[in-house]
Amino acid sequence: MAELTSTQRLLELLQANQPKAPGDIDTGTINYALYARKSTTSEDRQASSIEDQVKECMEKVVVPNDLNVVKVYEESFSAKIADTRDEFKALINEIENGHIDGLIAWHPDRLARNMKEAGAIIDLVDRGVLKDLRFPTFTFENTPAGKMLLGITFVMAKQYSEHLAESVDRGNKRAVEDGEFIGKFKHGYTVDINRTFQPDPRNFTKVKHMFAMAVEGKSQKQIREWINVQGYTVQKRPGGEYEPHKWDKDDVSKLIRDPHYAGVHKWGKNFTDLVDAYEFEAMISVDDFLKINKVDSLNSSKILAISRPRSGNIRADLLRGKVYCGACNKTLTSMLIDKRDKETKEIIQSRYYYKCETEGCDVEGSSARAGLVVDAAQQFFQDYLFITKGNYAHFVKEAEKEAKRKSAEFDSIIARSKITIANKEKSYEKTKELILKNPELKEHYDLDKYSKEIEKIRKDFVKATKQRDNIKSAIPTFEEYLKLLETTPVILGKIRDMKVMDALLRIFFSNFTITPGEKGFRKGSTVTIKLNEPWEGFVVANDFVRGAG
Repeated sequence: MAELTSTQRLLELLQANQPKAPGDIDTGTINYALYARKSTTSEDRQASSIEDQVKECMEKVVVPNDLNVVKVYEESFSAKIADTRDEFKALINEIENGHIDGLIAWHPDRLARNMKEAGAIIDLVDRGVLKDLRFPTFTFENTPAGKMLLGITFVMAKQYSEHLAESVDRGNKRAVEDGEFIGKFKHGYTVDINRTFQPDPRNFTKVKHMFAMAVEGKSQKQIREWINVQGYTVQKRPGGEYEPHKWDKDDVSKLIRDPHYAGVHKWGKNFTDLVDAYEFEAMISVDDFLKINKVDSLNSSKILAISRPRSGNIRADLLRGKVYCGACNKTLTSMLIDKRDKETKEIIQSRYYYKCETEGCDVEGSSARAGLVVDAAQQFFQDYLFITKGNYAHFVKEAEKEAKRKSAEFDSIIARSKITIANKEKSYEKTKELILKNPELKEHYDLDKYSKEIEKIRKDFVKATKQRDNIKSAIPTFEEYLKLLETTPVILGKIRDMKVMDALLRIFFSNFTITPGEKGFRKGSTVTIKLNEPWEGFVVANDFVRGAG
């Protein structure tokens, strides 16, 4: 009998240590977080508000099950694109650190509408880091079937988001083709009941004068200073109130580059002729618009290029538009200050600065040396070394995607070159035969020019073929990848070519912010960085080796 009792005790002990079934979770030991999200974009316009989500989660999930909610995360941001939600990132970080092991949300689509973050949630459940998921509108069980159903729900949320985006895009394209207002106001215009742009009685002449100043050769700063003393107000939404508006350098730059004011409305890749669509009153003639944007003809590629910096004519092009003032959050102006030889007037030294030109900013007119940004970049490379097998695999995956895209581009170039060569050779032979039969026509045809054109196309064909064949071999091995990233701080310190340095930094960094100290940018300034993907994701996931320097 004693032996039976001991066996029973052993059985009870083993049973007590068995993993509990999904439905038998001891919720009393779990720290839950409640996450509520409402997008500011149209994709979630019909979704429940954050307040309603929290209320329903509390009433239907938390209170009836006596769950221990340690923190509530609220966010007004779209979940369509990964790694853009700060509160969601903070939530995942708390789960990874073991501070939270249960999660409550109104519906799975509140957590993610993209597969990267959806996969992260499922991975946390798989690893047992996230022990329980609860929804008032969806039942989840931590079983293979339950995780599959959750994954399907995430996929459906992504598909819905993409389908809705396509529908919105299609509707906006049609509206643009009809010259209608689609939510982006234009200075100096109001929107009538037919959703067409009409002159704003308050501002049309003021904005038109700004264009006249630009045609006269006035600087953007002079234009900005003039408009900011005119008591300018804007009505950003049809029927809305007029609000005071202070123009900054970016506002003026965008205004004079916008073809809308010359009669061509642009939205994304869509264009429409407003003058042809209805009786639209332009503020500036097409000729003057091309003049102030330094475009000498109606060349489409040049016209499209005016919306971005013309780097070919700009010397100060290091991280242009990527460095921000920490005092006003506006972009700093890039500039080179040259030191010239007194006799020859040749440039013997150039110093690169970032200057704040935002009117009213505490450090307006103050400059920060570019070395601050370069030093911050070098320090980053010394602190973070991305050499793990995980991020190398991610790097290779992205590189292969890019290689495939580039190969397709070269395949297209090669195919076109083959056709062009064949047509040119055929034309050459026909021309040659025509001249042999009619020698008097020789002066009208230049066979040498034909030959040179064919030779050039053949060289381009050979070059494109070699470039296509070299694409796959351009992906570095793990050893090459390791060596490259280990030496990046050294390489950065030795680069003297501004374009090369700019290209290198843009691979890793999205932007830099220089926050001035008590005495402006000159002393006590600090620099913060924002990374591009996948590097930002590697840092968040701790997928790096610290202390590379």
